[in-house]
Amino acid sequence: MYPLANPKVIQRARQILAYDPIFLDTETTGFSPQDVVIEVGVVDLSGATLYQSLVKPPVPIPADAQAIHGISDEMVANAPAWKAVWEDLEPILAGRFVGAYNVDFDLRMLKQTHDRYWLDWPLDDKSFFCVMKLYAAFYGQRSTRGNGFRFHKLEAAGAFCGIPLPNSHRAVDDAKLTAALFSYIAHPKS
Repeated sequence: MYPLANPKVIQRARQILAYDPIFLDTETTGFSPQDVVIEVGVVDLSGATLYQSLVKPPVPIPADAQAIHGISDEMVANAPAWKAVWEDLEPILAGRFVGAYNVDFDLRMLKQTHDRYWLDWPLDDKSFFCVMKLYAAFYGQRSTRGNGFRFHKLEAAGAFCGIPLPNSHRAVDDAKLTAALFSYIAHPKS
């Protein structure tokens, strides 16, 4: 019966806890190599907001992306551009362990946005960790597509663990749910 609550995963989460991790989420104009970040949120382990900002993109937000996160062109019209956001965000992330749910996507989007503004990526990718992969190993259901574990949507993982936070597809809310899920993995309820 799931979850298996793999002791090695719990131990790994507790090791990361010792470094006082923070949690990040982004909302974007889409998923392609041309898309950029339009909202970023960072919280600490307790869910306290460390940073939150909309980002004015250099392109209109497509309707299909708006349908997911509800962020419209009007909402970002007076938001700061990425360079200004990054000046505030970088000191918060620098030197910290940063968790995200599907960190590969968030890192790719952060780097793509950097590239769009001709900025060099200054952070060490090794300081980022994936809560989605940790949860998949914690839950323990084998993937039908390969050797690894089956991934779960953030909302489903949170609901399964009884975490009463929404997966609203807004950056701070999703970062809070990710932090709570990570805490659950480190200290599962019996």
